[in-house]
Amino acid sequence: MHIAVIGGGPAGVEAATTAAPYADAVTIVSDRPIGAWHQLLPSRVWLAAVDNLYPTPGPLPSKTGTPSDKGQFILAEVNAYADRIAGQWRAQQARKLHDLGVRIIEGKASFQSPGRLTIANASDGDMTIEADAFIVAAGSTPFVPSPLAPDGKRVFSPSTAHQMPHLPAYMIVIGDGPTGFEFVHIFSALNIDVTWLVLPGGPSCAIAPAADAFLVDMLRKRGVKIRPGEPVAELKRYEDHIAAVKSDGTRHQAEMAFVTIGNRPNVAPLNLETVGVKVDARGSVRSDGYGQTNIRGIYVAGDARQIRAGNVSMAHARVAALHATGQEAEPHDETCMVIPFLSNPQVAQVGVLSAADHSVRSVDVAFQSGLKTHILGHTEGFLRLAWNQNRQVVGGLAVGPQAADALAPLSLAIKTKTTIDTLASLYGPHPAISELPFTAARAACMQAL
Repeated sequence: MHIAVIGGGPAGVEAATTAAPYADAVTIVSDRPIGAWHQLLPSRVWLAAVDNLYPTPGPLPSKTGTPSDKGQFILAEVNAYADRIAGQWRAQQARKLHDLGVRIIEGKASFQSPGRLTIANASDGDMTIEADAFIVAAGSTPFVPSPLAPDGKRVFSPSTAHQMPHLPAYMIVIGDGPTGFEFVHIFSALNIDVTWLVLPGGPSCAIAPAADAFLVDMLRKRGVKIRPGEPVAELKRYEDHIAAVKSDGTRHQAEMAFVTIGNRPNVAPLNLETVGVKVDARGSVRSDGYGQTNIRGIYVAGDARQIRAGNVSMAHARVAALHATGQEAEPHDETCMVIPFLSNPQVAQVGVLSAADHSVRSVDVAFQSGLKTHILGHTEGFLRLAWNQNRQVVGGLAVGPQAADALAPLSLAIKTKTTIDTLASLYGPHPAISELPFTAARAACMQAL
């Protein structure tokens, strides 16, 4: 059996790695170097660099506190560090695939038939490969309307952030979602004067809406000016500043603008619809719980299936690879996936937190109830634990330091249908962030009496 994987990002590498022990041959085709995580890596490195500006205990400063020394955040050095990490990671991923016997082809793929793929611009020239099954893990690309397009001078986006020549004194951020929150957090922590333009009702992080109020309050305390309203229709570019013009004529000026409106699946070049694969209006490929599309032998994983966090993409890929190679596999279940974003504070959610019929209850415990948060010097935040009428754990939300780690025990609890009573009987290592779910379970038992 020959398995072909399209895409060399996290989902593509996971699919090829999973399939390799069970297939006679595995080929991975990517139009970028294997292991490239070009959109998200810069923000992760920037977040870590911002955290390193605050080595002493205590929360990040607000406008009423001591501002950060922006000069310590040397943009060229941070970007060079990100490039080094990217290079090391790409090399490591390529070595892993090579050791598993996976063939790597760099080029642009497109389907000619359900069983045949044409690869253009490959190092050995254009070629055609046939396979028994294909796993499409082509990722996504940022969606930016042409009037707001990055120019590498005064307008930037998550995928072009590394092109910024310097940190501005004033910044307009257009768009919210997890990436919007992350970069507003970064810019404001660097003492940049930020005006945040979002749609009515925003900003919303989309991943964990219950955390929005906490995050917005934190950013407002830092001086971020949040301006919900009409969408930005145009960015006027001048020699020394940028002007965001809304459809109602309202203008906001700053030294630079940062646009983060969202991503779209990167499947248009693959010619999927020509071979009969159903693609919805948003460009996502339709599939079942195993990633199997309506065309037998063509699977989809990661952002091409659903734009979510990296761990969800890799989970998609593993299930698709197992199913494609005839192994026993369960359909993808996102209810036990911890979805994180941001850092210091981090935000993470798993499962569900409420139900329309009020069958789900929840309890909150403050992060300061754990000794570890006092040691870290970051006590602000909370953990929410949710359970159903059978007292089974069904979800959790955490906002605070190492929030994703705090929810890790709940991921397993949801998967195994653990009750709040069982969780309450357990005690995590002390002092550690992972104590908090067990503390919350004991609070839940008291509330459920």
